[in-house]
Amino acid sequence: MSSERLQPIVNVKSATAADILGGLEALEGRSGEGVIVQALVEGPDRLVNWALQEVNNAMQSTSKEEKEHHCVDAVLHARRGLACLVDWYLERDLATLCKNAPATPKQQVRFLIARGVIDELTSRVLERAIQKRNDAEHRYISPTLEVAEDVAELLRRTVFAIRTQSSPEHGPWIFGIFLHSLGFGRKGRYAEFHGWSEPLAVFSRFAPQPWVGLVLPENKTKALIRRVLLKETTTDELVQLLLLAGRKFGAPSSYADAQSCELLASEARLHDA
Repeated sequence: MSSERLQPIVNVKSATAADILGGLEALEGRSGEGVIVQALVEGPDRLVNWALQEVNNAMQSTSKEEKEHHCVDAVLHARRGLACLVDWYLERDLATLCKNAPATPKQQVRFLIARGVIDELTSRVLERAIQKRNDAEHRYISPTLEVAEDVAELLRRTVFAIRTQSSPEHGPWIFGIFLHSLGFGRKGRYAEFHGWSEPLAVFSRFAPQPWVGLVLPENKTKALIRRVLLKETTTDELVQLLLLAGRKFGAPSSYADAQSCELLASEARLHDA
């Protein structure tokens, strides 16, 4: 791999999601670079642990009122842990940046099913668990200790199983290979561009304009970028693009933290798109 630092030159052309999908269909590539997506706020593990602690507190409580209070908190914390995990996946896969970002629980569940994170059976089980939480929060029905135990344990196992099957930390970014270096030096993070080598499919989550598109090299330094902004893209189109990119290029070979990826995007002039 060349160690010469080059200055990329990009020509950006607007396209539609259908254009990008058609162009991607004609490409073949290998691996790529993913981005590590951090959990939002507390993270699901902490919230589920709070739920289990509330169940334990309820079991030890001798006051009926305190026991009911702990049971309600257990169900609410467990449901918040699941909601946090769902939000994590939506952010990982860029759904929150689309023009019709999933807003309702049903829309969010359908997106996760489309992305292969959960299946239909799991979605129905989760909907029943969510109803127990809704009864506690909106209908003011205090769950019994048995219900609180069932909900907390079900969601604990579900969160673990979902994360084992599909890591919410590993987000899509670049499918395909270009020449670069990325790491840490004496002055902190660094990124260098060393040349285009093959077509890329890019799912950029970085400001100022998150986008999805193709990088089509003309030579080592010049490339045409055809892209559509995510705010102009539907979640159905995004799902199709992600699935096709995964089929054409396979899984990323490595993942880097978001700050390093953003620095490399700036160095490669991908921000200019």
